[in-house]
Amino acid sequence: MATLRPFQGVLYDPQRVDLSQVVAPPYDVISPADQKRYYQQDPHNVVRLIAGEVHPSDTPEDNKYTRAAAFFREWLADGILRRETSPRLYVYRHQFVDPISGESRSRLGIMGVVELEPFGRAVLPHEQTHARAKADRLSLTRAVVANLSPVFALYEDPQAAVGRIVSAAMAGPPRMSITAEDGDQHTIWSMEGGERFAQLAELFNTSTLYMADGHHRYETALNFRNYQRQQHPEAPPDAAFNYVLMLLVDVRDPGLTILATHRVLHDLEGFDAGELVRRLAERHRVVSRSSRDDLLAAMQDDVPSPVGGGQGGGHRIGMAFGGSWYTIDIERATAPDPVSGLDVSVLHAEILQRELGLAPAELEQERYLSYSRDVDVALKRVETGTAQAAFLLRPPAVEDVVEVAQAGQVMPQKSTYFFPKPASGIVFNPLDAAIRISSFPPPWGKSEQTPPPLGEAE
Repeated sequence: MATLRPFQGVLYDPQRVDLSQVVAPPYDVISPADQKRYYQQDPHNVVRLIAGEVHPSDTPEDNKYTRAAAFFREWLADGILRRETSPRLYVYRHQFVDPISGESRSRLGIMGVVELEPFGRAVLPHEQTHARAKADRLSLTRAVVANLSPVFALYEDPQAAVGRIVSAAMAGPPRMSITAEDGDQHTIWSMEGGERFAQLAELFNTSTLYMADGHHRYETALNFRNYQRQQHPEAPPDAAFNYVLMLLVDVRDPGLTILATHRVLHDLEGFDAGELVRRLAERHRVVSRSSRDDLLAAMQDDVPSPVGGGQGGGHRIGMAFGGSWYTIDIERATAPDPVSGLDVSVLHAEILQRELGLAPAELEQERYLSYSRDVDVALKRVETGTAQAAFLLRPPAVEDVVEVAQAGQVMPQKSTYFFPKPASGIVFNPLDAAIRISSFPPPWGKSEQTPPPLGEAE
């Protein structure tokens, strides 16, 4: 059901830049300090495109979006960026260290373009999206007219047919090998050849894709497609804007890693931590932990009986406030749907909403709640008094993500963090209305169409 195609990407010229100095994570994990560091790292770092600086003097004619478009055009004109001479797919191996276990891990995927369609058939989401983030990404896409970071999705390959094609593509030397500042290793192989493309297209044509990361970017791509269709009603179905750059990873890949996103409570009037513990202890198993380290160790343990007797044990929530640490064990009930059985859903329903009285709208607006993927940051905020309490979660499993998506449901916001995110700056996907995505059958070869100057969409 998914349509995968090769594309003529835009890449940094390794003869002009040090690739390790120009790649960066996606925009949504770049902090202000990260942004400053990447700006200083190299004048051509991708941060200038995906997460540009905001200036007090910004105007509708001069802002982070228009500057990103200008950088993109300038780097193309100067040869810093170069467009491929023929359509390709890319094999992307991402080697990293698991921040929880400390083990070295590796994740393997294919980068290509996938035909856009609304969520629900070929592509299934698992998290909610929010208007503000989509508006920001749409403004950027309309200015630069390119996908600057890949969407990250999972596919099912029960017969390992895709895996065999990927392994064959890795037999030759890699196109690039980048050691990033965090020590992650990004190795890219370029895949050419009509037979491989045809085989992969056939395999993915029967596959459902499950969104891992990039829900906002996918919906932004849909919105940009709809905008371009209005602006260019004559454009055919193979126009580039009908596709989106995507990293596809086997759902059984041993390197798939999901980290938890913890909840931090702040500015809630009348919050009484001791009273909350008392009320929770009336209905659940609340255990005081001797230290911060004791709490973190307990979050890795299985939940003992009699709490939870079913498969997977019970729910365990960590809580820290004012020099005190607790685990709250909540018995696992028969869930009416996949979402209700997740730890994050139980935290929201049993503690944040039932005990603290926070309405779903207040949770979505982040009025009293913020989020941290770094447990040290979450606990530090409590220790320094900038937050009232931190609620720690265990991450969902990959199987949970697939089950929720297959049920047509979505998790509460910021429920998953697939780690690490694929790097931005490996390859860009231009979306100009005159660019065509090659379709089957072959021939595959050098593009017959010279692309127009890559600039702002009209």
